[in-house]
Amino acid sequence: MDTTSMQNPSAGLPAEGHLLIVGAGLAGYHVARGARLTGHVGPITVLGDELHPAYDRPALSKAFLSGAAAFEHLVLDDPENPLDVTWFGGAAAEHLSAFPLGVHTSDGRFHAADAVVVATGAQACRLPLSGGATFVLRNIDDAMALRSRVIENKRIAIVGGGFLALEAGATCVERGAAEVTVAAGEDYPGTARLGVPVGQAVRKLHERHGVSFAPASRADSVRDVPSGQELVLANGHRVEADIVICAIGATPATSWLRDGVLSLDPTSGAILCDDTGFTGMPGIWAAGDCAQWASQASGLRPVGHWQEAVEQAGILSASLTGTSPAPFQEPYFWSEQYEVKIQAAGRISHANEVRVVDGSIETDDLLLSYLRDGAEVGILGFNRLREVKRWRKQRQIRTADVLVA
Repeated sequence: MDTTSMQNPSAGLPAEGHLLIVGAGLAGYHVARGARLTGHVGPITVLGDELHPAYDRPALSKAFLSGAAAFEHLVLDDPENPLDVTWFGGAAAEHLSAFPLGVHTSDGRFHAADAVVVATGAQACRLPLSGGATFVLRNIDDAMALRSRVIENKRIAIVGGGFLALEAGATCVERGAAEVTVAAGEDYPGTARLGVPVGQAVRKLHERHGVSFAPASRADSVRDVPSGQELVLANGHRVEADIVICAIGATPATSWLRDGVLSLDPTSGAILCDDTGFTGMPGIWAAGDCAQWASQASGLRPVGHWQEAVEQAGILSASLTGTSPAPFQEPYFWSEQYEVKIQAAGRISHANEVRVVDGSIETDDLLLSYLRDGAEVGILGFNRLREVKRWRKQRQIRTADVLVA
């Protein structure tokens, strides 16, 4: 679908119209919040398949998993000043109706609306598994199940080389695991996305804390063995563990939309939208990990990107209410591993060259520049908060269109 040809009305929702948000995660919550902040006075209904209120997912692999934060500290809504919305939890969306506009849910309800925002997020990818000691880490129930397990003196195998996997590995080290082995699928985790210097620096950081890395090979399966669990790699290598954590990415949670009402990307399954989240179907928008916005088809877009979901929600809610969105910033994400904060900003996936500007892969103060044909398009730093903040401030932009190469 050609998203550039979509006809998006300047204000897609009457001031007193009913806004229905499908998905009670970060994007869904911030669409509701943004609609209220921009003056929408009509009813807002939020549907979620979890029984929990909207919460901060990045903390799941860090503060929550470590035990440093309770769930109530992750909840997004302010209990002293809650959003004026109606929440329905514990029922999954099953069918999107364009005429009449609304959503059928698994509890038999039909929720009619004047505008629908799909913000169902993403679901964790899984390996062929067996046994009860293999975990994913996508939602609070996953994190609760893993946190309840005794980590101290246990052997932990981590499948995946992304920041979620590495954060979980770091947390297990800090909780006293006897062994942590990472099967990243490449020699240096993150190389494919962020470049060899970052992959080398991240691996060295974890090795300094006693983490081992399995030979570079795709993870194939997990099976029960007398000593616990056995992770089997495609090259035949085996890793024995007491607990296996699988963090090999996520896919848009759009399987319930495969009836043709909306256009989905044929590869990822993400909902195709214009640069405001409009889907091309009257009255229907989308945001967050389930959506592919036209302006972000080739930008920095890691799964679970906190800032992107919040900014998309701001742009979308402004589009719905006919108001001006807040200034849009260059893509940005961060990760905390041990005592190191890794931050990246800009269109890193556009780069065809990466340079070490300062520091060393042997230390925790590395600063890198990402260039395309000699022009800087991104920056990444290890404990370089000041430099990354300055770069983002200088590059702040006011329209998502500039993100198109």
